[in-house]
Amino acid sequence: MEEKYGNVKIDNEVLASIAAVGAKKVPGVHRIFTSLVGGIAQLIRKAPDAGVRVIVGENEVSFELKVIVDYDTNIPEVTYQVQKTIKEEVERMSGLKVASVDVIVHGVHISKKQSQEEKEEEKEEEEDMKNDN
Repeated sequence: MEEKYGNVKIDNEVLASIAAVGAKKVPGVHRIFTSLVGGIAQLIRKAPDAGVRVIVGENEVSFELKVIVDYDTNIPEVTYQVQKTIKEEVERMSGLKVASVDVIVHGVHISKKQSQEEKEEEKEEEEDMKNDN
């Protein structure tokens, strides 16, 4: 961006942070998936942007991120909301046009409560089958 008083540049990490914070606001997003290296960087630097890839073009930016969604969410709706939120927040804060936001669902998070409920249901079904015989 060229301003009246000089050039303004926004670091890719800043854009990635904005995108990561926006994505984590969306209900149904458990977390952003990171590689082993990204996970270590996240622990060391407390980097909220780990796992968000930024591709900067001329006056536009694109993002790619992998998310882990909560079990029992509507995946198309959650990913749409992630795309919409990132686009709105980045454009509002940076003034750059967001060309695309690619969201890859890398996994589903099952809470301990849901896992326990499933085990109890399986036991009940097994008992019902035994009683039927």
